[in-house]
Amino acid sequence: MGLRTGSISIGGLASGIQSDELITRLLELERRPIDLLETQKTDFGDKLDIIQDLNTKALSLRNALRAIDNMVNVTTVYDSDGNRTAPSTSSSEEFSRFKTTSSDSTIVTAIASGNAQPSNLSLQVRQLALAEREVSTGFADVDTTTIGTGTFSVTINSVTTAITVDSTNNTLEGFADAINDSGAAVRAFIINDGDATSPYRVAIESTTTGAAQAIDVTTGTTASLTSTLIFAESQTASDATIRLDPNSANFIDITSSTNTFTDLVKGVTVTAHKADTTAVETVEVAEDADTIVTNIQALVSAYNDIVDIIATQNEVDPETNRGGPLIGDSTLVSFQRQLSAVVASQIGTGTFDTSGSVGLSLDRDGTLKLDEDDLRSALASDFTAAGTFFAGLDSFSDKMRVVVDSYSDPVEGRLITRIEGINTSITRIDNDILSAEARIDEVEARLIRQFAALERAIAGIQQQTQFLTAFVNQQQSR
Repeated sequence: MGLRTGSISIGGLASGIQSDELITRLLELERRPIDLLETQKTDFGDKLDIIQDLNTKALSLRNALRAIDNMVNVTTVYDSDGNRTAPSTSSSEEFSRFKTTSSDSTIVTAIASGNAQPSNLSLQVRQLALAEREVSTGFADVDTTTIGTGTFSVTINSVTTAITVDSTNNTLEGFADAINDSGAAVRAFIINDGDATSPYRVAIESTTTGAAQAIDVTTGTTASLTSTLIFAESQTASDATIRLDPNSANFIDITSSTNTFTDLVKGVTVTAHKADTTAVETVEVAEDADTIVTNIQALVSAYNDIVDIIATQNEVDPETNRGGPLIGDSTLVSFQRQLSAVVASQIGTGTFDTSGSVGLSLDRDGTLKLDEDDLRSALASDFTAAGTFFAGLDSFSDKMRVVVDSYSDPVEGRLITRIEGINTSITRIDNDILSAEARIDEVEARLIRQFAALERAIAGIQQQTQFLTAFVNQQQSR
């Protein structure tokens, strides 16, 4: 460390003492406690990085577990502490994940929920659901020409809404705004049909589709409004119709007020996109083993990321004979031990009740291995039983999530507690370093004053000695 004397320089001209160098050495001794504190801070920082990384990996494992648990078809309930307790239905949880495919997704698509039943449907979209539309006669402009005054009424589903047309809104644009502000279950908009003299028309359309949404309009109570504002139906309200097994003599026509057919088959929702009375489409609902395998692979990867961090800490450098900053750390050791205990435990009493029965095993280095062939074989043998091992109440993912939460919970997790403790230690060290630096500044200032005083004293003695020597020599020469 250099001498911090500002503009003051002590060169030792009088004493011959290298004051600057001596003060520097003394301050270096004074700084040794600070050097130790900075070393401690670095060590804490290294540990903090590892714990934070481990917590990030733990959260990734939790997300992987959640993806698996989301494949369960049941809504669960929680106690007052937020702990998962039981299904909200009386039936047992059933692992169920499906994929749907359509021969032509521009005509019809489907989605399957967790309680879907595998099926292969033959469908024909006969009719799309439509909203009724009424279109007025044409006008030359939208905001100048008046359309008359009076009361205009719209009736839909036996509900009649009256709209007053007066001098404040008796243009085509004002009339459309009045309808949209009326609260009626319709919407109004202006179209331009390109006519040379009267291209602008107001269209009134039901906000919902279906045959039951027919619109009845009464164009006015006064002759002026009735004579100018005349509506005609341009689109008829209709239900959507799909035909099941259209090539069979016993086909079934199914209608819906929208283009969505909910629970056409249990858990399967079909959406019609385009009518085609000649095309026959197929929609297949099948158990989605591929997604399950992908989710289990993600679980294995996330698990092994945690194991890798812990294993790195236990690797000893042969040259330094030292391991990582957290070698043998009880938190890390306990975390891995609890995770591996879940893998080794019995899960439930079903057909598949051990990790090995669904293709999972622990390697000698503690990493988790997946035999995909064994997993697929288990799913093919009993899809629900194999899946229930992984997901649901008291399942593999449920038990492992309990372990992960005990370490990564944002309030009480052991890793979070460690992170907070390390941050507190680093803050304390920073404060100690600041205090020590202030003390060294005081020591430096005191040393400078002391050495400067020493130099002045020696210089004074030297001056007196020179004076006496000169005086003696002068007396002797007489």
